[in-house]
Amino acid sequence: MNKMETGLIKAEIAIPEIPENWNYDESVNKVKRFVYKAKNLTQEILKELWIARELLSKEGRPRKTGANAPVYTWTGYCQDIGIDKSTANRWLNPKSIAHVAQSTGEIEWDTPLEFIQSARQVMGNIDIDPASNEQANKIIKAKIFYTARDDGLDKSWPGNIWMNPPYAQPLITEFCKKLVGKYESNEIEQACVLVNNATETSWFQGMLGVCKCVCFPKGRIKFIDKEGNPTGTPLQGQAILYFGQNEGRFSQEFSKYGLVLWRK
Repeated sequence: MNKMETGLIKAEIAIPEIPENWNYDESVNKVKRFVYKAKNLTQEILKELWIARELLSKEGRPRKTGANAPVYTWTGYCQDIGIDKSTANRWLNPKSIAHVAQSTGEIEWDTPLEFIQSARQVMGNIDIDPASNEQANKIIKAKIFYTARDDGLDKSWPGNIWMNPPYAQPLITEFCKKLVGKYESNEIEQACVLVNNATETSWFQGMLGVCKCVCFPKGRIKFIDKEGNPTGTPLQGQAILYFGQNEGRFSQEFSKYGLVLWRK
């Protein structure tokens, strides 16, 4: 087993040699299952992507069919798995690999009770949680909640919304864009959204451009695991965004967690 150079050795991710029987279609299907089922970025997927990029970016890469057929390419591979090439390359850089080496692979992290209580103080009640599970709703107590099996993206979200979307692409982008669209169309009356403070992303910027307030907690939130216990400290900080007309109440309630910014 070799290890990827230029910093990846620090992440201790062993990269297998390119297998002799590597199959383009099988590799595409394997990674597509990750993309469309929204499993988090894991070392296994990183290895598969790395093998594909190494093989398809060099001379002598496999052809589609026949001696005169065009060769497979890394660009084409990324298109076939449904991931932008720049995104895949970013995942494969040393800093990203090191980040994933510390990840648990989970995409659902349940919210601590105090933030739900504060959201209720602001909104009065929670009608819909579009990205939840049975355990999480024991705390959130939304009138209606949708699990991964229900696919909340295809449902209506009337009233007051609490949303802690799954932390994996493309789902986090889809849920955040859906919330903004439903709020702008007046389907949603109020919403509190808890996400990582990924201020550089299009999905975060899209919400930030519409929300009335945002709270940046002083510390990283310790989410609840599947057993109902607080987890270790996440790898980055979080933000709670508020959509609605009770911005004063939101600021008063959430300022105890950290800085609250208002839209003028």
